[in-house]
Amino acid sequence: MKTQLGGKMPKGFVALWTVITAVYAIWMTFFMKDITLGVYLKNPYIGLGDQAYTYPSDITGMAGREWLYPVWVVVSIIFLALFGVYIKKMLFGKEPNKGMKIFCLVSLILGCVFITWYGIFDVNKNVDGEFIPATFMDKVKYITASMIGLQYPWHFKMWGIFASESVFVNTLYVFRKNNYYSPLCIVLGSLGSAAIFMTINLPSMGEGLYLNSARCLGHWGGALLFAVLCAAPLVLFLFKKTREKNKKYAIAFFVFAAILGAMLVLLVTVGKSAMIENLPMWAAYAVLFLINFTNVFAEKKAEEKETVKA
Repeated sequence: MKTQLGGKMPKGFVALWTVITAVYAIWMTFFMKDITLGVYLKNPYIGLGDQAYTYPSDITGMAGREWLYPVWVVVSIIFLALFGVYIKKMLFGKEPNKGMKIFCLVSLILGCVFITWYGIFDVNKNVDGEFIPATFMDKVKYITASMIGLQYPWHFKMWGIFASESVFVNTLYVFRKNNYYSPLCIVLGSLGSAAIFMTINLPSMGEGLYLNSARCLGHWGGALLFAVLCAAPLVLFLFKKTREKNKKYAIAFFVFAAILGAMLVLLVTVGKSAMIENLPMWAAYAVLFLINFTNVFAEKKAEEKETVKA
């Protein structure tokens, strides 16, 4: 039987999110607990080298409050499991209603506002061993979201959750509104959203890249998978509409691609920073907002396109 939006949710998606949630729960319960509380909490400067002066001693946000770890595990498992619920309700539930529209709009606004606000947090830098506030240009040139997270670990966790959830649910809403069904896009978006949970649980290594470290590989690998896999469903949707010779979607596709290209150029010429990393996020939010909550991309019905002759 052919799968249709609004029909029964395929068992494959149920299995996918059951496995993702179970693996994450096992990882956090039996592996990350000792590392977070026994390594990162007690030895926060491991791998940071000369940057030891740059960050405070508590990069976990749990110093003296170790009881927060099991609370975070339970809360993060719930947030992760909700992604499977989003698929069921938004793609295979009842027709989109006002409540769903409001939920997606609030999610998009909250995500956009939070990542923008987070990107300009006051942070410190190391200048010849002296602990001083970073300037605005420092934030533009090299202070990444991950580095901010070393001083604001709980905000970084919220950054990962809000960013992934807001893009995921609004992309699903785009699919439902346009009757677009792609198992590949759903799987890619699911894996990308899950990947950021690895990043937010593995603290950054600072400005240096220590690729021989499992912590660094996990942190950057999760971030890269999140960026690529969560953007892919929207890119594939825009590309499909472009192939259908829809001019408005074609413009959105090429502008979005140009912004992604500009970000890569800036990463090479200027460096990586939270603001540069936010460029594709802001672009995605703009496209999702225009598609979901305006008539900019609204397509005329077939009968309206026909010219009635007397």
